[in-house]
Amino acid sequence: MPKNVYKPKGSKKYHLRVTIDGKEFRETLRTTSQRVAEKKARVRIEELKGKAERGETDWLFHAGFMSFYDNMDADADEHGWSASTCERYRTSLRRIGLTLVDIFNERNEDLAEAGAWEIGLAEVTEFVALRKDAGVSVATINRDLTAFNHLMTHIKNKGWIEFNPVQLFEKQGMREKLPPIVLPTAPAIARLTARAPGTLTFLPDFLHETGGRITEMSMIKWSDLCGMERPVEGNVTLTLNHTKGDKVRTITLRQRAIDILLKIPRSNRSPYVFWNKTEDGYYKSAANLFWDYAQEVNFGARMHDLRHKFAIDRLKEGWSVYRVQRYIGHGSVKTTERYYFRYLSQEQQAIANADGNVGL
Repeated sequence: MPKNVYKPKGSKKYHLRVTIDGKEFRETLRTTSQRVAEKKARVRIEELKGKAERGETDWLFHAGFMSFYDNMDADADEHGWSASTCERYRTSLRRIGLTLVDIFNERNEDLAEAGAWEIGLAEVTEFVALRKDAGVSVATINRDLTAFNHLMTHIKNKGWIEFNPVQLFEKQGMREKLPPIVLPTAPAIARLTARAPGTLTFLPDFLHETGGRITEMSMIKWSDLCGMERPVEGNVTLTLNHTKGDKVRTITLRQRAIDILLKIPRSNRSPYVFWNKTEDGYYKSAANLFWDYAQEVNFGARMHDLRHKFAIDRLKEGWSVYRVQRYIGHGSVKTTERYYFRYLSQEQQAIANADGNVGL
């Protein structure tokens, strides 16, 4: 294997590590295939060399993050902070990193691949909102923002970004502005379904009927299902073992989701629901595959928007926000409210705010 291609400890995907003009680049190659990784690495190295020659080298956020974090170990006369201040900043930085990972995961994106410029005002605003959702005090949030501000100033001083988004946030105050959600249309879902090969042809509709993330649903096994001997709504449950944050959850499937499962042929060799004939037995790069398919058929949205559509549709049907939050796996009911209540009428919001399992 080329020395530039490697697998980090605990990761299934290959990564690239290369130094160009004295600058080290580390990024995921987004594949579990060594052959594909080596091919991608060659292309990416040539691309980076070209950008370096043109003075257009791109920088990843996590490189700036680690540079600033490591700077905490320098002598105090280099940064001017006491040991206790550095430790407080490290605590905040760890929380900033984990929260940004959650933000990017919710978009079905990888923070490790994000350029420094991709951490903007929207991400800072979402960071603060999620910390509020978690019940964190304003004082703690402000301490986190102080560390965040120093981090982004450090990255700006490197010349990687043009402005510090934390300073923009502080100027605008605590006003929150979420990006609009593009809801996939029925014809668009049908086009995507027709394009997908093998058992993947059933996955868009299944996501549409369960609100699951593509990464967690593409790995479900028939053994994760209970009650399929009597495939009626209320009797069939699905346990999700490969979720964001590794938090196992069990959902009760609606009839439309059950009907989709009944159409999927089973494999004698693979235990997976969305199986294929590879050695692994399932589509390990389903998210990447569907990104390509979506471009081909002009899907007009992201696969992740099927999850948003499920949540909004259920709230409009009369499910309580508590039930939707538990079903789709949001860490806080406030997160569910922030994302989706802007698409509900006042009457629908009042129904959704009713406690209990409304809509069963």
